[in-house]
Amino acid sequence: MEELELSRSARAVWAKSTNGEGDWLPLWRHMDDAADVAAWLFDHWLASSVVRLLAAEFGGDVVAARCAVMFLAGAHDVGKATPAFAVQDTGLAQRMRELGLYMPTEKRDLPDRNLAHHTVTGHHLLIGWLVDKGWRKSSARTWGIVLGSHHGVPLDSDSENTPTFFPCLYGTGTWETVQRELLERVAVRSGAAERLDQWRELKLSAAFQVLVTGLVIVSDWIASNEDLLPFLSGELPEVHEEPRRVSRALEELRLPGAWRPSGGPDSVAELFRTRFQLPDDAQPRPVQHAACELARTASEPGLIIVEAPMGEGKTEAALAASEIMAARWGLGGLLVALPTQATSDAMFDRVVDWLDAMGAEDQQVGGAVTLSHGKARFNRLFQGLVRQGRRPSQVGSDEERHRTSHAVVAHSWLSGRKKSQLANFMVGTIDQLLFAGLKSRHLMLRHLGLAGKVVVLDEVHAYDVYMNSYLTKVLTWLGAYRVPVLALSATLPADRRRALLEAYQQGREYGSGGASGQEPAAIPDEVDGDPGYPLLSWSDGNRVDTKHVGPSGRRTEVALDSLGGGVDEDLDALVSLLRDSLSDGGCAVVVRNTVGRVLETARRLEREFPGEITVAHSRFITADRMRKDSELLDRFGAPDRAVRRPQRHIVVASQVIEQSLDVDFDLLVTDLAPVDLVLQRMGRLHRHQRGVEQRDRPAKLRSARAYLAGVDLTQGPPALEEAAARHIYGTYWLLRSAAVLQPRLGGEVVLPEDIATLVQRAYGPDQVEPADWQEVVSDAWKKWQESSEERECRARDFQVAAPTKPGKAIIGWISANVGEADDGSQGQGQVRDGAPSLEVILLQHDETGNWFTPEWLSQGTGKLPVPREETPADDLAQVMASCSLRLPLAFSNAEAEEELWQATPVAWEDSPLIYRLPVLLVDQHGWARIADRQIRYTPDTGLEVYDSAN
Repeated sequence: MEELELSRSARAVWAKSTNGEGDWLPLWRHMDDAADVAAWLFDHWLASSVVRLLAAEFGGDVVAARCAVMFLAGAHDVGKATPAFAVQDTGLAQRMRELGLYMPTEKRDLPDRNLAHHTVTGHHLLIGWLVDKGWRKSSARTWGIVLGSHHGVPLDSDSENTPTFFPCLYGTGTWETVQRELLERVAVRSGAAERLDQWRELKLSAAFQVLVTGLVIVSDWIASNEDLLPFLSGELPEVHEEPRRVSRALEELRLPGAWRPSGGPDSVAELFRTRFQLPDDAQPRPVQHAACELARTASEPGLIIVEAPMGEGKTEAALAASEIMAARWGLGGLLVALPTQATSDAMFDRVVDWLDAMGAEDQQVGGAVTLSHGKARFNRLFQGLVRQGRRPSQVGSDEERHRTSHAVVAHSWLSGRKKSQLANFMVGTIDQLLFAGLKSRHLMLRHLGLAGKVVVLDEVHAYDVYMNSYLTKVLTWLGAYRVPVLALSATLPADRRRALLEAYQQGREYGSGGASGQEPAAIPDEVDGDPGYPLLSWSDGNRVDTKHVGPSGRRTEVALDSLGGGVDEDLDALVSLLRDSLSDGGCAVVVRNTVGRVLETARRLEREFPGEITVAHSRFITADRMRKDSELLDRFGAPDRAVRRPQRHIVVASQVIEQSLDVDFDLLVTDLAPVDLVLQRMGRLHRHQRGVEQRDRPAKLRSARAYLAGVDLTQGPPALEEAAARHIYGTYWLLRSAAVLQPRLGGEVVLPEDIATLVQRAYGPDQVEPADWQEVVSDAWKKWQESSEERECRARDFQVAAPTKPGKAIIGWISANVGEADDGSQGQGQVRDGAPSLEVILLQHDETGNWFTPEWLSQGTGKLPVPREETPADDLAQVMASCSLRLPLAFSNAEAEEELWQATPVAWEDSPLIYRLPVLLVDQHGWARIADRQIRYTPDTGLEVYDSAN
């Protein structure tokens, strides 16, 4: 590497001001460090798929891509070589003045400094330097924007148009000479200097600009860590190369490298046997085999949509296909996104088991894993991996890894909202993926984390219009990054299937390296309508195709009937049904569409079946919800876990039961819902084989039976349960569901054969309802259309733009952003429709006014005294945080929030674990009032809200 001298003036420019020992960091040193860190990340940390993506901008030249990344990382802080920045440190600024770099002695003498943040000045200095070398400004802007974005927000048009009018902020004379010196040094050190003439006509894609900005941010953060890269001593340290400085720092950081799987055994059966601990004679189901074969034969990464019945092993198919695709195309990790925290927790265990099985085969798995949702800190497995990650041997040699209990750890540096998405393996709620479409600070880091992973979207049918708007936008960017995506669903409406494929293909056209030059292939007609079931749909390059996969042989005939008894007054009919059906025992689940109906039903059934009722819904504190989920799996899960299945029991649940848990019941009563969700609930019937021909089930329940409630089908059109129709699903989709299910009453629904047919009919364009329903259905359709258009418009307010044609700088990419994306309820409100619900900490008080954690908590965490005049210790705050509870939307108002915050001790604001949560104080029997409404909380029934008159 050519040794470049710097003038004394250039050596005096500072990047980090004086520390307590009097040491400081010259700008040249920091620029060298950032460039060298970026080079190391490019060589050792980036997935090879991302390296290939960046190299595509340079005709596939990996060396050129590395030079460009190193150059931009080294140049990132050149904007600090300006009076606007340097004036901030009195002593270091004076030394610079003595060497010819004039600036005022006081910051107040530069009143417009706010217009010249060093990201802004760096952006303009690089553009000017490149233009002086013969570049067109439009091309130079696509490079300069990386410098302008490295604090997490790209410049907008206003920032772009102002600064050069303020030479006193940028500096003239010696300042200009120093700025050129520093940029020339970076160009020569990185190898960019000899390539600048070749690059001047390049049209950098938006994908390149976003990903390299993310890489520069990471490089800057590491290079700014004084513990890893110490400051220098002396007034004017000599310029010299330190080849081991950065390598020593990164050895200490022990940042995990990319996952590099082998792809597993050639035999799909052997792959499944080794990864999922199956018996030697087990064979993958047809859909699993087809997904893996598609992963092995596709010509390039694309979107694969897997539609198969509940319990068919879609998750295992996705994990196996992910390993194959990662090995083929050099992906460095995996993201699994799910609808809820509960599904995420369950999936996290499965993913870690899969990685452990891979590690047992002596594959190179060692890397970082994260569970990403607002309650991740309460997941025991994840917290164990966090503790493992703090050990010195966190990601060391093979011998060190074999001494740990798992193949992966939760790396301590890759924690927090800004860096967790950079972990190799990530399991989290769908919000974590949707945030990639939200205008928010440091969005480039989310995209960098996604670009090197295989992405698995589970339960993709579970998202509404608002969330789907974000999902299609994110899929467009994933297409631009050539990220393989597996979308899993029991079944999808044809228009939704088409929308996902079109979004991915749109991004592919404007990905890294420019548009493909091909017109996107038309989506074939087979994607629409009823192309068969189970079904694979996929994109492969410019082509989109579908394939009907043979059934596995699993088949459940569900006898379907109506519960009767009216819409809101069906409890007598329910009791009569359950008494008869469960007379010889059995396990039933009653699914209601609202928590209010869950609680009302549970109260009545508890009187009729005392001690045989379990309640499950979303209004439990975190600790209780996790306990109840575990108890449900212990009682009603797979036979190898539910070894003590109750002789007779009834679970009364909200929608949490349809997605969150692998549970198995003998009898289902469900409120009417959109047909795909009704089918999903039916998937909880006879989910597991219990004895030969179900002989372990009561004689009356050896055939699966389901009953529709929450609808009066004796009327035409049917009467609907008001809350579900108005606030949850909408009248139109409930009527369409009723129309396709009504002809099956008194007969049966066969799973999986009938799933696709029912869904496509309910969501398709044809009239399915009787003629005398038509007027009501047409009116409901118009209202739904208006609501959908309004919600989609609202969703677009904070969405990033789709990738543009190469050559356009990402100026203003996240203008008017929402700030930092947040894992909590406020952040979820950014990518989910409606106002975010208020989250509180539930505590108890006794008659003397003492506060304590709920007395029913287990393992020594219950009835712990809670201080009000001082900040709770972290251990206690962790227990308090596990008592967090999301209130109903009725309390998402200023009056309720003010009342709760008034009761919250000010001293709690200093606790990082609970500072954002107000307190909800209940008495020893669980009673309290919020905004003049009475509430009660118990660990068995959760939160109940009573009318204000009570």
